[in-house]
Amino acid sequence: MNPRFYVLLAMLSAAALQAGDAPPPPAQVVALPAEPPAPTEFVRRDALVSVPVLMEMFKEKSMKLALIDARAREAYDEGHLPGARNIPSDPLQAPESPPYYMQSTDELRKIFSAAGIDPDERVVIYDQDDGRLAARVWFTLHACGHEKVSILDGGVDRWREAKGVWDTQPMGPGAPGTFVPAATLRNVCAFADLAQYRTRVRTLGKLPPTTLLDARSTAEYMGEEVRGKNGGHIPGAANLEWTSFMSGKEHERVWRSPQEIHALLRLAGVERDQKIAVYDQAGGRSAHVFFTLWIMGFDNACNYVAGWREYGNRDDVEIEK
Repeated sequence: MNPRFYVLLAMLSAAALQAGDAPPPPAQVVALPAEPPAPTEFVRRDALVSVPVLMEMFKEKSMKLALIDARAREAYDEGHLPGARNIPSDPLQAPESPPYYMQSTDELRKIFSAAGIDPDERVVIYDQDDGRLAARVWFTLHACGHEKVSILDGGVDRWREAKGVWDTQPMGPGAPGTFVPAATLRNVCAFADLAQYRTRVRTLGKLPPTTLLDARSTAEYMGEEVRGKNGGHIPGAANLEWTSFMSGKEHERVWRSPQEIHALLRLAGVERDQKIAVYDQAGGRSAHVFFTLWIMGFDNACNYVAGWREYGNRDDVEIEK
């Protein structure tokens, strides 16, 4: 440090004292909270199934296993995992049915029962590779209270790469299941619930945690790509695109490691003990992010399924860009 700096500092201090100013009080030292350690494995490991684990499940003759192919019907008809039933994600939506814009529980009972799903059955859902379509089906079953439901990490592409059995024959109608949805959907939030997630609690020595997460692209978040009457995002929301949680190029995509996902969430200000709402355009990409939070051990998350399809078309809301 230049010696003249200390001379100048002394002169300024002397001048302040001569002017009658009291010396400043000592600075208060604030201890920063400790950073939570990164997990070495997923908290809910059974919810994300690898190809080798699914192959072992096929060998367990005593296991009640239902496979759901979440791809479009055309892709399913070209080939699928043996025994898989096709439930595309789109029919699970109900664009004209607020507050959640999901099919009624009675309609969901019919859809999942027709696929042969029983209440105590282990369900594994897959799509092509990135898990987005599978996540919506997974979330719908989860919201209905089904406990034993998983996603196949890497989907069809990883399965075929591992030389898994591939069936090109159409599936005939099987015995209907006895699936019964819970009376009340869980981890779903509506427009009326958003106010509580826009309140960010401040703590001395740290930034307020993120309680509203936008799973859309940056262009949608910034209002550069508009999918509705208005563009932009819900005020206070942090943007963490759903694809951030995936690694690998197209046809090789799998979920990132727990350590990597932990780092992404920490950078976005997301904390596991805080309640958080996730949204996108219409509940699919946000289901993917919700699933990621679920396997990381988050218990206080919810999916605003109506998303920007509802919020971005209202005239009585605040919007940021």
